[in-house]
Amino acid sequence: MIKGKLISSQRYLDQEKVADRAIRFKRFIVSVYPIVLRGQQYTILMDGHHNYAAANIAGVEPDYRQIGKKVLRIIGGMSEREREAFFINNLTDSDYYSVETGEVVQDLLLPDTSCRLQVHAGNQWMLGR
Repeated sequence: MIKGKLISSQRYLDQEKVADRAIRFKRFIVSVYPIVLRGQQYTILMDGHHNYAAANIAGVEPDYRQIGKKVLRIIGGMSEREREAFFINNLTDSDYYSVETGEVVQDLLLPDTSCRLQVHAGNQWMLGR
């Protein structure tokens, strides 16, 4: 399910939550989305960052899953080009980085200005549609 480099734009982790899960959980589910950004294949860690970190502590491979139907429906309505720009321009709390090494993905630092600004909130498009 992982194609190319596993990346994320979320660095924040509650270490207490990670430690608790590493002890209690046997299965560590994380949601991922494979996508080509600027000509390179990546897989974005979309949800389950705490589970991913807990799996590493526990020495277990995470259970990778496709992102949920709601998110798939939202991004499925975009063209491939719009989807690429959307993911490049919408970050959580950091620039994209390699989940394995922590290094920032230099090719994804600059915004993509080739598509309209898109904002999705409250289950509807606010701008750009």
